Amino acid sequence: MRSRDLPEFDNPPLNEMIVGVQFNPAETYSQIRAGEVWSLFKKRYPLHEEHPPLLPQFETFGLPAPPQFGFNMVNGGQHDRFWFLTPDRRELIQFQEDRLLHNWRQVDGAPTVKYPRFENILDKFSEEATELSRYFSSIGSRPITFNQAEITYTNHIVLNNSDIGSTHVDYLNVLNLERVVDPDDIVFIMRRVLSNGENPFARLIVEAKTAVHNQTFQRMVVLSLTVRGNPPDGSLEDVLWFLKLGHEVIVEEFTAITTDYAHEVWGRTY
Repeated sequence: MRSRDLPEFDNPPLNEMIVGVQFNPAETYSQIRAGEVWSLFKKRYPLHEEHPPLLPQFETFGLPAPPQFGFNMVNGGQHDRFWFLTPDRRELIQFQEDRLLHNWRQVDGAPTVKYPRFENILDKFSEEATELSRYFSSIGSRPITFNQAEITYTNHIVLNNSDIGSTHVDYLNVLNLERVVDPDDIVFIMRRVLSNGENPFARLIVEAKTAVHNQTFQRMVVLSLTVRGNPPDGSLEDVLWFLKLGHEVIVEEFTAITTDYAHEVWGRTY
């Protein structure tokens, strides 16, 4: 059940949702064990893909950090990022030596399906993180300490030039374009700190940009909202608390920055 009342939509423009954690690499893990990790989840995720690894990512607070460059000195081989996918490819686990993510998404070329709700995805992720922690303990590693958690919602808002409700401002009320013709493209980013009293612990990142759907070729706005930060004590219990809070922040922010017209289109029920 939801922890408190939140806005709800019958037909939100949600394209993908991700929850995940970052942790210190287990000292006893090597990439040759990736098949053992897959075996933990293979019954439900029988398909797999290999991708380049994600770089470590931390939200920091205070004075702006100096520029960072994508160059690292690495001892030993590079660890790949593995995707373990359901047969319909709508859900997947992303695993690498310091990361575990769970994605739900719409699939290009397949019928659009209803989002199964945050609570269901969180339950699955909790089970998967618990299973991975048990596995690392079984191979002699220390218990996992999670140093970052994140939740992202990515929405595809279609703009149809032939109908009413075809411009960016029809859907996003954070844009003030009343005195100009609707632009061909927009790029928008907003970041703000989330604090517990005086202590910052996470950051909300909102990004919007114009794109073209790769199958229908319709103009659309890709609107992504992310909450990322450090769970208080690095436990799974605190990760789940963090993700629930992040979900509430994202739903409320999404509702605040989108218009009443958009809410009508998406069937807002509360």
